[in-house]
Amino acid sequence: MRIVHISDLHFTTFFSTNNLNQIEQALKFAIELECDHIVVTGDLTDNATPKDFLKLRELFEKLGILNGNKLSLVIGNHDIFGGVQTAEDIFLFTDKCSRTDYSKKVKEFYLYFPELFDNAAYFNQEMIFPFAKIIDNFLFIGMNSIAEYSKVNNPFASNGIINMTQIAETISILDKFSHLHLRKAIMVHHHFNKIKLRENSQSSFWQNIEKQTMKLKKKKRLLKIFKSEGVELILHGHYHESKDYERKGIRFSNAGASFINANKKEINVNIIDVDKKIDINIAKLPVSENIPAEIELTIDDEEV
Repeated sequence: MRIVHISDLHFTTFFSTNNLNQIEQALKFAIELECDHIVVTGDLTDNATPKDFLKLRELFEKLGILNGNKLSLVIGNHDIFGGVQTAEDIFLFTDKCSRTDYSKKVKEFYLYFPELFDNAAYFNQEMIFPFAKIIDNFLFIGMNSIAEYSKVNNPFASNGIINMTQIAETISILDKFSHLHLRKAIMVHHHFNKIKLRENSQSSFWQNIEKQTMKLKKKKRLLKIFKSEGVELILHGHYHESKDYERKGIRFSNAGASFINANKKEINVNIIDVDKKIDINIAKLPVSENIPAEIELTIDDEEV
């Protein structure tokens, strides 16, 4: 089985230059690679506007992947709260977050792409997340790791937490399909790895702030549950770095550096090959203006 994993598209039509070309190039690469499934782990948009979601929906439809057997999505914090687009937004963002209807935004995310949930083996239309799909011999479970806004606990609307309702539902899903002896994977936005501080003092200062405003809370509890339930693979984004790593015997694919801005010269795409073992490689695609029919591929298979 081959999975192509990308994340953090941060697409926005707010600026005249955007990264839709790069997104299309990466998706075409996945299609030409004849992968079994494409996974996008959140922050599809940068500002959570209907126009941006609909433009991405149009792209998925154009490429023939607006199909739950071909593509899976989970929600990111930018897909709910948006982000800062102008200098003025810095002062208005917290007020915007406090006025955001969290539950409504989660349901709207589903309503932009309902076809992608048509093949779900488990789906609760009230909660949306978690949902489950069976692809090949894998049970994929999509979770919502976005914490609700709080002036104290989530002041930049970028921290994560998975509440006990979702966790209980996920355990129930895993138990429900246990008789099929499927391999298990989790799709979620927030990262599980620790951010290592650089030596530069100014860089370390900002990284300390980042550590406190981009973390997944109570992740040790999650890891213990996932390990006990036999989860082998977790796909995520959020932290803008492409890498793979292992914790508690579980493999992690972080595709958070797939797309950062429209001027990016190189696109990172995680390719996950699953046989008896799990191999994760990072494909580095040079950005092309015209998106060629065949893309020359450079693989970086260095273990991180």
